[in-house]
Amino acid sequence: MHSNEKPYICSICNKSFALKGNLSAHLQIHSDEKPFKCIKCNKSFALKHYLNSHLSMHITVKPFKCSVCNKSFVEKRKFNRHLQTHSNVKPFTCVICNKSFVEKCGLNRHVRTHSLDKPFK
Repeated sequence: MHSNEKPYICSICNKSFALKGNLSAHLQIHSDEKPFKCIKCNKSFALKHYLNSHLSMHITVKPFKCSVCNKSFVEKRKFNRHLQTHSNVKPFTCVICNKSFVEKCGLNRHVRTHSLDKPFK
């Protein structure tokens, strides 16, 4: 876990994981099964984490408010990630074309544009 080694690789999208259990949970997103249902609006999700994230939209109290654009957030983690969009700090850079990104997931998505890898059909 602490070695940054990710030996468990998804055979569908090539995303890698440090723990086998995380790969097993991830594989749920590639299936049609969505066992986690919102009790407020009946929308279904493949992962419990996605449902929990969705539930925040039903909460009216959003204590974390951006002083730049006034957007509010339920979770401090999402608020902090949002704050990065107002800065010029983009620590994740493509080694092929030098384009930079605020988040690693943005870089990972971009890198696929340089290859024939199209995991989502």
